[in-house]
Amino acid sequence: MNHFRKFMALLAASAAGLSAPLHAQNLPANKHMRIIVPYSPGGTSDILARKLAQRLGEKLGRQVIVENKAGAGGTIGTESVVRADADGTTILLHSGAIATEPAIKAKLPYDVTKDLVAVTTVVRGPFALLVSNNLPVKTVPELIAYAKAHPGKVNYGTPGVGTSVHFASEYFKAAAKATITHVPYKGASASLTALMSDEVQVVFDPLATAKKYAEAGKVRALAVTTAQRTTLWPQMPTVSESGTTGFDTAVWYGMYVPARTPTPIVQKLNQEMVSILRSDDMRKWLSNEGLEPVADTPEQSQAFLGKEIERWKALAKSAGIQAE
Repeated sequence: MNHFRKFMALLAASAAGLSAPLHAQNLPANKHMRIIVPYSPGGTSDILARKLAQRLGEKLGRQVIVENKAGAGGTIGTESVVRADADGTTILLHSGAIATEPAIKAKLPYDVTKDLVAVTTVVRGPFALLVSNNLPVKTVPELIAYAKAHPGKVNYGTPGVGTSVHFASEYFKAAAKATITHVPYKGASASLTALMSDEVQVVFDPLATAKKYAEAGKVRALAVTTAQRTTLWPQMPTVSESGTTGFDTAVWYGMYVPARTPTPIVQKLNQEMVSILRSDDMRKWLSNEGLEPVADTPEQSQAFLGKEIERWKALAKSAGIQAE
């Protein structure tokens, strides 16, 4: 009888051990799933979030809603996720600005590397280096030579101080060793309008909109900013191959959950997102948006975020970039 009781106890313990990870993967059935976008509706992050929410909802058989919590350069939306229940039902979709914010803001109400954990780096895509049609240059070396020969005559526009476009522009300025003056605007469309009117002469813009304006003849595209040419615009050279060797920066978006979220839930969300991002229809949709799927592991994504933060902190210090 004692042997039987011991056997039953061992069986129960084994069953508990097997069921724990499976149970941990389960998302609360009585709560809505939310993807928080720390920006206003209508931008790339919002459009991407809504597409992913739809597909994730279909795979999980439940509603996934998108909430826009804009303000303070993304800080308000990000903090709301940091403070949310760590049960996998609240997900942050953030742009590369999640790495530039800590580089320029001495005080944030959270530490992204400690208070959030990565699910996956969702997508990546190049910026295109655009110049005004009035600028007498057709290649990156010609642009650099012109800027050096005309100090103070070349301005670059951005959607604002501390944005990923601002950092990409300063990165180019440092690599080119040229004097190019920053002119911040309120939004990407305003900086593109300024470029078309020759108010500024240089703008780095995400590929989807940049290609549209360049092919319409409204601006001139010189190169893309990724290390290799993109299949989304294969005839366009890279900044790196145009003489600024090693230059590599991109538009990217990542998914994050509160750091206390159980690892099995993080892994489950990662598996679902990777499956979505690697599907043929999603690849096609992303291509039209000038983006390509990354779909890496949580560990790879977390390491990438840390490296990006350190990279932009170093640039912010050397270039004197500070929050307004």
